[in-house]
Amino acid sequence: MQWDSRAVGFVLGLLAPLLGFAAYGGIYVTAIRPHHDFHWFVHDLFLGTEEYRTRIVSLSLIADAALFFLFDRRDMHKAMRGVIGAMLVYGIYIAGALALDGLQSLDWS
Repeated sequence: MQWDSRAVGFVLGLLAPLLGFAAYGGIYVTAIRPHHDFHWFVHDLFLGTEEYRTRIVSLSLIADAALFFLFDRRDMHKAMRGVIGAMLVYGIYIAGALALDGLQSLDWS
């Protein structure tokens, strides 16, 4: 299997923010709100509060930046392009969710 391909970079770019989400959640429940647990972070804060969902996803994308620079250091330019594609997918989700939240706040029912 060739590791320097757009497909590998895209798949790893989609999976890396999951690790970033877990890392941010771990930091959040140990340093910021130590009286809560990771289950609270996922179910109450992330899934239960629409206001914070896009912010948490955005912070989780820092893991993609680390993956991008790892591929850059190893001269894996095709995989870097795949990571950029995955970041664009997450960006489309974030922009769409923010636009939907903005339209819902106008209360056009």
